[in-house]
Amino acid sequence: MVGTTLKMRGDENASENFKQVQLKKLTVPSMEATTKRAALGDLQNRGISRPIAAKDAAQKDSKDLKLTDALRNAKARVDTHWKKQPLGSTTNGNAAAPPKANEGGVAAFLRSNSVRTRVPTKTTVEPVKVTVKSSSTENVSEPTLIREDSSLSKKSLTKLRAALAKPVMGVSGIRREPVAVARKEAEIKKELPEIKKDSQELKKDATRMPLIRGNSAVTTITSTMPTTMSLSSKRLAGIEDIDANDKENLVLVSEYVNDIYDYLYQVEQEQPIHNDHLAGQKEVSHKMRAVLIDWINEVHLQFHLAAETFQLAVAIIDRYLQVVKDTKRTHLQLVGVTALFIATKYEELFPPAIGDFVFITDDTYTARQIRQMELQIFKAIDCNLSRPLPIHFLRRYSKAASAEDEHHTMSKYFIELASVDYEMATYRPSEIAAASLFLSLHLLNGNYRAGTGFNDRHWTPTLTFYSRYSSAHLRPITRRIAKLARDAPQAKLKAIYNKYQGSKFQKIALRTELTGALMDSIVGQSQRK
Repeated sequence: MVGTTLKMRGDENASENFKQVQLKKLTVPSMEATTKRAALGDLQNRGISRPIAAKDAAQKDSKDLKLTDALRNAKARVDTHWKKQPLGSTTNGNAAAPPKANEGGVAAFLRSNSVRTRVPTKTTVEPVKVTVKSSSTENVSEPTLIREDSSLSKKSLTKLRAALAKPVMGVSGIRREPVAVARKEAEIKKELPEIKKDSQELKKDATRMPLIRGNSAVTTITSTMPTTMSLSSKRLAGIEDIDANDKENLVLVSEYVNDIYDYLYQVEQEQPIHNDHLAGQKEVSHKMRAVLIDWINEVHLQFHLAAETFQLAVAIIDRYLQVVKDTKRTHLQLVGVTALFIATKYEELFPPAIGDFVFITDDTYTARQIRQMELQIFKAIDCNLSRPLPIHFLRRYSKAASAEDEHHTMSKYFIELASVDYEMATYRPSEIAAASLFLSLHLLNGNYRAGTGFNDRHWTPTLTFYSRYSSAHLRPITRRIAKLARDAPQAKLKAIYNKYQGSKFQKIALRTELTGALMDSIVGQSQRK
């Protein structure tokens, strides 16, 4: 019991001491109340928050006064010639002052919708009548432009004023002096050698009427200008306008796409690969060229490059070997890797570094040698990389044929097979693209089990129109490509064949259509001929 009593007395003393400390902190002000923050949730916050709240309220009132003074003298970020209403000039807190007599309706509307004027939801805008005087001698008061307003705004105002001050032409101008118009019309009719009774010619003559401005007569003749119709605007029988639904898509440039392809057809004629272009080479043969291009295709696949990059590299190699006839055998791989290096910089968004090309050649050539060969190639091809590629034309032809994805992928397979063959290098890129699509349409749309040979119905009038090649012109090229595709599994160079066995390319090289009776019949016709 004694121990319990002592414990209870000790607890009571502790509680009394704690209460005295609390009472002292609540009643006696100290410097800690203003400098030291109490713990969150403590009872001392009640006593401390009173002087702090009073101080915050005083600071807030002083800030509001400073903000009001600043807003009264503030200006907009972009100054205009419209004078803004100063703050505090409103008669009522919720009503804006009426617009002045010399201000326009736009200024009143902008000022009435300002956030600072606190306008009610219903706002009335007074209509302003704008009168334009045609007298050039009268001085018109021009609103002054201040601060950020540029000279372009002055020019715009000058042009707008000149356009509004210009007298209205057309029917109103003809009605000013009908007598003079009738006389001039009679003179024109007398000078005509023959009077045509056709209604269209009468309409043309009626448009040859003078427009009188002041004392001088200005005669305007509206004639039918010869309009150049694009390919997509010509409406021929059985031809579909493949660009009709592309007007909203600015990327497809439907208004200029036919002009662009006109230029591509012209460029491929100006930069041809001649027949047997390796004839003058002493150390390089067409078999070595095929091995080089097959290796370039492997590197292209390993670097995950675009289709344009490989085709451009092949074009650069052929153009260089066509000009430089003394290419050494030891430098042929250097030509190939440098051509691919140039093509990546031209076509790829993130081209590989030059060190990667040095590594891919197993350090056979250095970076300095690749740069030197790059200069030699650019000098040989006259720094011109604008020769179109087969893929450029294939995309256009696939659109004209409404082809599926498998048609397009199989056509790309045929194009890459043709790039390895030496005899196919002399054909134009547009011819190779058209023949590749022609063959894929036969194999995928026709009965590949029936040996029926060519069927011209796959090459529609729309394809003939946009490709500019007939089916008869494409047949010999298509037969050569068909032979390359049929013999690809047994060929020595299988880089392209192995590439198109992957699922990324829909396993096109493994399709049964490539070994069917239809393919044999197409190739058989070429062997008989």
